[in-house]
Amino acid sequence: MYKKMVRKVRIEGKGQSKEHTIANALGKIQKTVNAEYSGMIIRIEPINIEIIEAIEETYTERFLLFLLPRKRSEFKLVMDIEVDMFLLETDNINFIEKRRK
Repeated sequence: MYKKMVRKVRIEGKGQSKEHTIANALGKIQKTVNAEYSGMIIRIEPINIEIIEAIEETYTERFLLFLLPRKRSEFKLVMDIEVDMFLLETDNINFIEKRRK
């Protein structure tokens, strides 16, 4: 019923700042793992983080093509995270059926 697993997950994130980009990527771990496994994930614990790609794109934004120029940045991050998972296999739980009138 209870299973402990170690799995490597690749996640990506985008944002307007470095902190927002990292938070966006880390927030996708549970969604990625839930899509692959049936059952209820009790705990996901990161063990190791490996940065695959980290990109900062900068550009100049202008209002009405030439007024008020300002420099903007967008960050993109791709990383592999090794996670330690605790999975409760709900398929193996035998429920007793009781009927009410």
